[in-house]
This record gives sequence, structure tokens and C-alpha cells, in this order.
Amino acid sequence: MSGRLTKGRPFAPVPTIPIGASLAQRLTRRMRGVLLMVLAVLAAAAGLVLVSGQAAVVITHGVSMNPVYYQGDLVIVARASSYSVGEIAAYNLPGKGEVALHRIIGGNANALIFKGDNNQSIDPTKPRGDELVGRAVLHIPQGGLWLENLTSPPVLGLLAFGLLAGGSAAATTRHRRKRRRAAVSRHLSTRPAEPPTLGSLPSSLRISTTLTAAFALMGIAIGVLAWSGPLQEPSTSHITTGTRMDFSYTADVGQSPAYDGTVAKSPDPVFRKLANTVDIHFAYHGEPGTVTVRADVSAPGGWHSSIPLAGPETFTGPGYEGEITLDLKALDAKAQAASAITGLPAAPLAIVVTPQVKTSTGADFQPSLRLNLTALQLALTGSPESLTVANNTTTDQTVIAPRMLGLNGVNITAIAARIISAVLLLAALTIGAITVVFARRTAPVDEAAAIRRRYAALLVRVHPCPRRKAGRSLTSRPSRPWPNLPNGTACSSFTGPEAVWRPSSSRTKTSPTATARGTSGHGPNPNQDR
Repeated sequence: MSGRLTKGRPFAPVPTIPIGASLAQRLTRRMRGVLLMVLAVLAAAAGLVLVSGQAAVVITHGVSMNPVYYQGDLVIVARASSYSVGEIAAYNLPGKGEVALHRIIGGNANALIFKGDNNQSIDPTKPRGDELVGRAVLHIPQGGLWLENLTSPPVLGLLAFGLLAGGSAAATTRHRRKRRRAAVSRHLSTRPAEPPTLGSLPSSLRISTTLTAAFALMGIAIGVLAWSGPLQEPSTSHITTGTRMDFSYTADVGQSPAYDGTVAKSPDPVFRKLANTVDIHFAYHGEPGTVTVRADVSAPGGWHSSIPLAGPETFTGPGYEGEITLDLKALDAKAQAASAITGLPAAPLAIVVTPQVKTSTGADFQPSLRLNLTALQLALTGSPESLTVANNTTTDQTVIAPRMLGLNGVNITAIAARIISAVLLLAALTIGAITVVFARRTAPVDEAAAIRRRYAALLVRVHPCPRRKAGRSLTSRPSRPWPNLPNGTACSSFTGPEAVWRPSSSRTKTSPTATARGTSGHGPNPNQDR
């Protein structure tokens, strides 16, 4: 069966959409939908928290909290069940309609003491714990300036106009699209192809899509942790300050079988048959000050005497080294003279050498070297560790330090976390954009799609023709074009599985008719329309 349709409109090629472009559009729509949903949920949650009074937004003014906060920063404060010293909190200023955002430095739940980090005096107001607006939980540098600009009347008016104009344009576009779809759907007899899925992409693009999602999730997670607090926070630093004294002694003993050398050194004993003078060395490490050396001698019966040996001597450096000499015979003679009067035994003698150091800050350091003197030897009392005397004092001092974040066992600063978050989000955005571009250029997955993509300019959509009244032949010339057909399409009433339309070519003379060839299920007729 053959037929001719005369005075028809020249058939225009209908552009087709490659499968990669369709998949890219689906990915874009889904990502946009998920992002909008997340933003909507976050906005709703934030609005609920703000309306309920559990949190508040504070825009900083002034310099009282430098260097933590600066002019125009945005700080979100949230109510807490309790507050502790060192936290930054906000409270209402009586009669001013403003809030103060300062640090808690003392007090209790009934009267908290506040002070700005850059202020010299404490705040006159001492609010109760239940009167506080909340403590700082999120700091956005210069966020207050952006918020003030976005909420200004000109910007709000412009946004309202844009929403109204965009809503009207979107409604008009949806109405026109619905009308076109309704007109086409009355003549379509074939179902549209199933839209492509993510699995139809090549493995490289699937991997890049996974990387995009992973980078985005990591960037958001790290960003939330990094931006949920200030860059700096008060930290307790353990500062160890102390002084140390190192003792040693030597004696010239000459060459003898009692020692390996000619000098006896601590902690070895000094035998009196070989030496009766001992040199005491001491090395001080600490703050500058004044040093005085004395020796305290005591006997078992209770006799004792204090003998000045050196000083006072002032030094200005961080250390001092000194040396004094003990005359063992003189000390023994002094004890024997006292024993002759008291009748108490003079041996053994306990000798305590004390270099007393008074520092410039008023500290008093009195280390001592304890020796035991008998008729045969001078020996160290105690273990060799007693030759070193240290006096370390650890104090806790509150300092402003960078806020640290613990990420999988690795501690990084908040500023580093913000940079990492920005890099991850930028990488996710870049990889996502590259994925969408390559998805549009992805080759189709089946032969039909490949044909549609390669010969899009030569193909015309064919729809079934509406039924005509009985007795009218298809070969007759219609009085008017077929109604309700989209532009650039044609209709066919052939019953065969194929219908090929030959559009007029721009290189040949345009004919007022369009010739069609068709079959009734046995293939095209080569002798027709030659």
C-alpha cells in the first residue's frame, strides 16, 4: 500500500538528546534536589532553635574581645545547663537592649564575673547563670557584616521581586510545557525509552562520582567541626619553673694503691691518710640573685656549729658556678675542743654544705650537700643522686591558644581544618563538574541510541495518523493538514513495522509534496517512487 500526502509542511529534523546528556541532567537534578532538601532541613532546624530561644545570633561590636573576636564577626550562642570559667558567654545588659559577649573569669552560678580579653577591668554586671543568653558555639569571621547587608531593606526588596518574577515565569513555563505534552501525548503510540541510570556510566565516571560524594561529605563534616567554634580558645598551660644545684667534690690524693688516679672524685670516699682538704664544687641553674655558702657541723651529742664559707656574691646570669674548700683537720679540731668541754663524743661529724641562693624575685633556694666525717674518711651521705638538688614548681596559667580538633587521632588547628574543608569542597565541585561534562559526551550504550545520536539531523519522529471517515482513501488529497501534530513531525497510516519519510533536501528544489515509501511487512518496494 502506498500513499501521497500533498501540500504538507516540509518536515523539519527533530533534535534528539544523547543518553549521556540525559544522565548528566538526571545527576544534576538529583544533586540539586538533595542539596535543596538539606538546606531546607537545616534552615527549618535553625529557625526552630532561634524561635524557641535556645540559641541566638550575636554580631560583635567594639574591641573588647580582641584577638578572639573582631568588629563585625558573627557568633552563635546556645543555652547551657551550666557554665564554667574560661567560657565565652553572652548576657543582657540591663536597660540597654543589648548583649555583652565576654569571658567568664570567676564567680558562681549566682553571680558570674565577666571580663573582656582586651579589657583592663571586669564587667560591673554579675548575672546569674540562668540569666545568660548562652555560650559561644559557632564563630563566623565577618559574618555579621554579610548578615547585615543581606537583611538590609534594598536587598530584601530585590529578593522579593526576584522570587515573584521567578515564580511567575516558572508557572508560565510549566503551563506551556504541560500544553505541549498534552498535544503530543494524544498521538504517541510508543513508550519513551527508559532513562539511563548511574550504572550505565563507564567505570571511570562512576569512580569520579564516588570521589565527588566522598570529598563533599568529608568537606562538610570537617567544615562543621572547624566552624563550630572560634579559631582560638583559652587553654591551661602548665609552666614549670625551677632551679637546680649540681654538687661535686674532689681531693688530691697523690699516687697510691687506694685510687686509680691521683684525684679522688665524688661519690667516692676521701681517705684522710691521703688528703685532709676537699674542694666542693657547685653549679647553680636558675634565676639570677645572690649566693652565700655556709657549712653546718654537728656531733652525735648535740653539739653543732655554723661556719660561713663564702659570699654573699651577686650574679646576673641564668647560672652560677662556685667552689669552696673544706679543711678536715680544722673541722675535726673544732669538734674535739667542744667535746673536751662538754664531755660528749666528737665523732662522727655530720657536715652539711649549703649554698643559699636568694633570687631577684624573692625566692629562696637552699640546696645542701651532706657529708659524714670520721677519723678515717670523708664520705657522701646518701646515694649519688643526692649530688643533684632540684626545686621545680609547676604553675597553671591560662593562655589564648589555637583551638585544636581531633580527627581520627590527628590533632590539627581550627584554621587548618577550615582550609582542608575548603579544599575538599572545591575538589568535590571540580570533580563533579568534570564528571557532568564527560557524562554528556559518553557514548550511548545500545545501537538504537547510537543511531539516534549519529543521524539526529536525518531522522523525523513518526506518529500514528488519526482515523478518517469511511470511504476516504489515503491517496486522496486532504483538504487541510492533520491537526494537533507537533512541529517537525509527520504521521503514517502504514500497518507495516517500518515507515521511512524522505524530507526535502536543501540542496534540491523544494517540492510541494512529500513522498513516502512503506511496506506492509515485506520490506520496501524498490520499484515505487523512483
